[in-house]
Amino acid sequence: MAKGKDYYGDRVADVIAGACKELSVSQEELDIEVLETGSSGIFGLCKKKAHIRVNRKSERAAEGSEKAENATKSEPAEKSRGGKNKKQKQSEPEKTARADQKSAPKPDRKQELNSEKTEKAAGDTPAPAPTNSSVSYEPPSAEALAAVQSDISAMLELMGFPSKVTVALENQTVACRISEDHQDVLVGQDGRTLDSLQYLLRKMTSKQLPDRTKLSMDVGDYRERRVAELKEQALELAAKVKEDGMTQAIPALNPSERRQVHMVLQDDKSIRSRSVGDGLFKKVLIYKPGRKKSYPRKSRGRQGGSSGT
Repeated sequence: MAKGKDYYGDRVADVIAGACKELSVSQEELDIEVLETGSSGIFGLCKKKAHIRVNRKSERAAEGSEKAENATKSEPAEKSRGGKNKKQKQSEPEKTARADQKSAPKPDRKQELNSEKTEKAAGDTPAPAPTNSSVSYEPPSAEALAAVQSDISAMLELMGFPSKVTVALENQTVACRISEDHQDVLVGQDGRTLDSLQYLLRKMTSKQLPDRTKLSMDVGDYRERRVAELKEQALELAAKVKEDGMTQAIPALNPSERRQVHMVLQDDKSIRSRSVGDGLFKKVLIYKPGRKKSYPRKSRGRQGGSSGT
C-alpha cells in the first residue's frame, strides 16, 4: 500500500491546493488525510504548520482491483478440486457453527446496561495520562534554564518593574521566583496578574523546555500564603454550611487553587465541593449533599413602600 506524500504550509486549504497543483490533479482525485490543522500561536509565538498526507485514489483503486483479480483466479482452481464433496465439507462446519450459536448462552441485558453506565462514567472523567517507566525523563539543560531566566528579566524590564529572578528545577518543574520589590503590582488582585504572566511565559518557553516539564512562577512567597489562606477560608465556609445548610462559594480560583480547596475538604463526608463556571477562573461551591443548593441573599427591602404613620 502506498504510504502517501506529506505536504506542509500555513493553512490546510492552501496546502491542499499546492498538492493538487504539484500532482496536476483535482482535489476529488486525492485521498487527503489532515494530520495537523496548524496554529498561528499567541503574539506570533509557538506557530504550527498545517500538515496533510495525500494518496491518489487511482493508485488505491488499482491495488484493490489487483487483490480482487488474484482472488478471482484462485476460485476456479478451488471449485475444480472440490466439486460435490466440497459442498458436503462446507455443510459440516456450517452445522457445527449453528449448533454452537444455539448452545451459546444469551448475553445478560443487565450486565450490558451496567457496563454501558460504567463506560459513560469513565468518559465523564479525564483519563489518567499513560505512564511508561521505560521512558526516562530528560531534564532541561543549564542553557535552557538560563534562557528562561533571561526571558523573565527582559519581560519585567519592559514592564518597568526590574526585579531579581532565580530559576531552578524542582521535581520536573521549572520554579521561577521573583523578588518582592514590586510584589503588589506583579501579583495583582487575587493573583490574576501573576497567573497571566505565568501563562505567557509558558507559551514563550514551550519550545525551550523538554516534554513533561512544568513551569511555575511566584513573587516572594505569595503562592504559599495564598494556599494557606484559601484552606482556612474553605474550612470556615464548610463550618457555616454545616450550621445553616446554605451553600457558600469561593470565587475566581485558578485550577491549582481549586484543587487545593477540594483536597482540604475531601475527607469531610458531611459536605461537598465542586467547581462551576467557564474559562480558566472558576468558583468553588461548598454545600450539603442531597439538598438543593441555595445561596445566602441580602435583603433589599421593598421598593416604593408606603410611608409609615
